[in-house]
Amino acid sequence: MSEQTPFINRELSWLEFNRRVLMEAVDPDVPLLEKLKFLAIFSSNLDEFFMIRVGGLKDQHDAGYRKTDIAGMTPAEQLEKISAKAHELTHLRQGIFVQVKSDLEKKGIVIAPEVDPELDEITEAIFNEEIYPVISPVTLSSANPMPFIYNFRLSVYAVLKKGGEIYHSIIILPESMQRIFRVKLEKTYYIFAEDVLKRYLPLVFPDYEIVDSYCLRVTRNADLSLEEEGAEDLLVSIKKYLKTRRKGGICRLEVDGRLPSDILDKMAELMQFEKDDVYVIDDVIDMTSLFGITAEKPELCYPPFKSKLPEGFDEKTDIFEFIKQKDVIMYRPYHDFSFISRLVAKASTDSSVVSIKMTIYRANKNSTIMENLMKAARNGKHVSVVIELKARFDEARNVDWAAMLEEAGCIVTYGIVGLKIHSKNLLIVRKEKGRIVRYSHMSTGNFNEMTAGIYTDVDYVTADEEVGRDSAALFNFLMGYTEIANWKHFYLAPRSIKSKLLELIDEEISHAKAGKKARIIVKVNSIMEKMLVDKIIEASQAGVNIDLIVRGICAIQPGLQGLTENVTVRSIVGRFLEHPRIMYFYADGQERIFFSTADWMERNMDRRVELLFEVSIQHGKDFLKEILDENLKDNQKAWVQKGVEYKKVKANSNKFNHQEYRAYNI
Repeated sequence: MSEQTPFINRELSWLEFNRRVLMEAVDPDVPLLEKLKFLAIFSSNLDEFFMIRVGGLKDQHDAGYRKTDIAGMTPAEQLEKISAKAHELTHLRQGIFVQVKSDLEKKGIVIAPEVDPELDEITEAIFNEEIYPVISPVTLSSANPMPFIYNFRLSVYAVLKKGGEIYHSIIILPESMQRIFRVKLEKTYYIFAEDVLKRYLPLVFPDYEIVDSYCLRVTRNADLSLEEEGAEDLLVSIKKYLKTRRKGGICRLEVDGRLPSDILDKMAELMQFEKDDVYVIDDVIDMTSLFGITAEKPELCYPPFKSKLPEGFDEKTDIFEFIKQKDVIMYRPYHDFSFISRLVAKASTDSSVVSIKMTIYRANKNSTIMENLMKAARNGKHVSVVIELKARFDEARNVDWAAMLEEAGCIVTYGIVGLKIHSKNLLIVRKEKGRIVRYSHMSTGNFNEMTAGIYTDVDYVTADEEVGRDSAALFNFLMGYTEIANWKHFYLAPRSIKSKLLELIDEEISHAKAGKKARIIVKVNSIMEKMLVDKIIEASQAGVNIDLIVRGICAIQPGLQGLTENVTVRSIVGRFLEHPRIMYFYADGQERIFFSTADWMERNMDRRVELLFEVSIQHGKDFLKEILDENLKDNQKAWVQKGVEYKKVKANSNKFNHQEYRAYNI
């Protein structure tokens, strides 16, 4: 990559983000069991990256697609550089895992123990009761070809010998089988199913000599296109799509490092993968399972903190009166998302509530919000839900929710053909003293009560009449009643968010050229959209001071003379996943502040329904500005981009950790 270009490739930028996640597992300030969690997050992130991003690039390459990306790289060039970087990171993860395992063993926690006679009776019982009854070995022959291995399915490949002949057998571990077994003796052991299986292979193949055995895991291309256009029934189309996604081509094969090259060559012939798709793992394959080990000892985890309800609100407070008195702005998980759950619960039984409308992108299993929407419908209230069936990896759950909501009497629609509904909105309409009052909730995060505890997001609730009219018009648009309106407080992708952002940046450029103070602060998850990137570079050249707080992908290389010398880029990676999108423009002293559901990506600006909302209430503006200022002040969990790489900011004095501060000061 040329040092002269201000543009950075999306995939390589993402891999650098995942490196930052991985490096939390070596930070001495991170508790030991939390380090396991970061290893698991890194691994889960990488799984999705291969399924979607690498899978999509492979499709482009195989189709002969040679168009270059924003950084001037073809799909083939991207795949080559991705392979080198991903192999490096996989190797780095392995070394970190070995060290964390060693440190945990000193604390009495043993992960994936070596053969230990003390465990023989226990592991044999695990094998006989949990593993042997559910496995189905396939010994390869002309009559038994290599079985199809579904995405992420862990397998044990056994080399057998009988009567001087060599045989090969594969055992695909069932998806439903327990992966890790906790055994509490003098120490606490976490034993992996595949290790138990390998140990007792002689009981699986009693007439054979076990030459050796190896673990492997397949990652398949899940970036399959959904034929939405022309689909008479989107539900049927989604169900077909889910069935095919598990069977895409192989884009990564993780294998035991001891696997001989001749067997690997045989696998490549049978399973159709390339040499660069092979990732050698010398320890546990599939570290996403480490999520299950993080609660063993509280003293080895982050200290607990209690989320707080908005100031002045308690169990006895009338929630509707509370919102009418003052707009509510929350910053989860430091503020308790149960305030929103309580709002929906109250609306479901409140006699004055006429209707409830909500968009659903991701909702958790056993969601009280969804249960209360169904309760509201059963109570005779008009409940309308716009549910996004195409929310990646939540499609099946959303299909199920759609069926249950309809069964309860809710009106369920699926948005707009060709666009994902990513806007997060709730509208509750009450009839109070003969007049209609609308309660509007806008958020940067999902109506998911589980992720609300681990993602940072902004929630805004108001009874403002103009905002309520905008909310009503938005739902009319989403449910197919009207076209996009000229709203007073809402800007909507794909129509107006990008043009509004370009307009706001242009205003800062004009102020800078006039010799006035010009400042932009943008906090988002990703920045890649070409027009916005170009406009940021133009603003830098005009002298606008620009701070970009970008958790993940960033296409802009800061600090280039004559191009981006007025741009800084930083990323915060810590205990919680940074998720809000907040934008600040100095605006000649007006200090305009917005929050949004949209990242600065082409998909968000052009192929999704997204919301941009300007906060005009002073206490709301002040609060969001505080969040941005604290992000820029963080010197413990922040990384600053230097060229194309990131360097950790780590002050030893005057320490400030934004997430830790907010956990105890909200």
